[in-house]
Amino acid sequence: MFRDWEHDLTRLLLAPAPSLFARKGYHARSEVIEAMTKYLEWKGHDNASDLTKARYQAGITHGLSIPGIARFEIGSIMGVLVNSTPTLFWLLTHIYRDPGLLAEIRAEISAGSMKRTTALDGSVKCTLDVPSLKEMVPLLLSVYQETLRFHTHNSSSRKVVQDTVLAKRYHLKAGSIIQMPGATIHALPSIWGNDAHQFNPRRFVKSASHVDKLKVQPGAFRSFGGGVSLCPGRHFAATEICAAAAMVVARFDMVAVNSNGDLVDWQIPAMEIGRITSSIPLPKGDVRVKVSARKETSDWTWDFGFKEELVG
Repeated sequence: MFRDWEHDLTRLLLAPAPSLFARKGYHARSEVIEAMTKYLEWKGHDNASDLTKARYQAGITHGLSIPGIARFEIGSIMGVLVNSTPTLFWLLTHIYRDPGLLAEIRAEISAGSMKRTTALDGSVKCTLDVPSLKEMVPLLLSVYQETLRFHTHNSSSRKVVQDTVLAKRYHLKAGSIIQMPGATIHALPSIWGNDAHQFNPRRFVKSASHVDKLKVQPGAFRSFGGGVSLCPGRHFAATEICAAAAMVVARFDMVAVNSNGDLVDWQIPAMEIGRITSSIPLPKGDVRVKVSARKETSDWTWDFGFKEELVG
């Protein structure tokens, strides 16, 4: 339902009669609005995040009806889900397809971001310290950044405010619109080195010698845009995606299988390019995997935590 709406968003915005020319997305959007309306009517937001509660209260304060608030809220759903979920998919795919990388990340998580407590009855609770992940699990952060570099297909746009000549050869006339394709910039060997077309999980580890030699400019990393339009939610996105990935990696084993359930080698699927809202494309088609709890941790209980909660 959500993906049908997102898939047809361009036609919903531009088609003269979206109910005719974007029927699937048009009806999917109506279903999403109806579901959000019911959620609010049933007071689901009372058990949601402070942000959701504040947005709901702001709508009530300004005289919006519940269906009106629901229409505003589906926009936030688009922002939260449309890039985060495919990024998590690609991140986990790259980690699990490389057993050595998986083992290293698990070791970093265990050593730096997990607190285990054992009760008198012998039960074990494991808390994942979310704020420590970026500092204590640098390899996971590097794989996350490389996932964005490798899979980003966004484009930044700028209006030329005055005649400008770039590199003594490109004349940009005032009033023109220029576009900067992220995928092209992310694939330039002159910026990222001779392995720019390869996935290098250690590319962003600060101690890596090739990073020091290349001295990549921050503006070359285009996954969140740049300049005045740099995504303000980029740090939140990194935290939620890395936290989710760390929890999955710590708790579960995952293998690739075929339609019969037989083990197969991991493959990086093709990407579905062309959705207007997506900087990170979805995989083209289903990817079959078998997920099982790790034997050594299957009896533990798990939780996310923050440093303030872990003190003492």
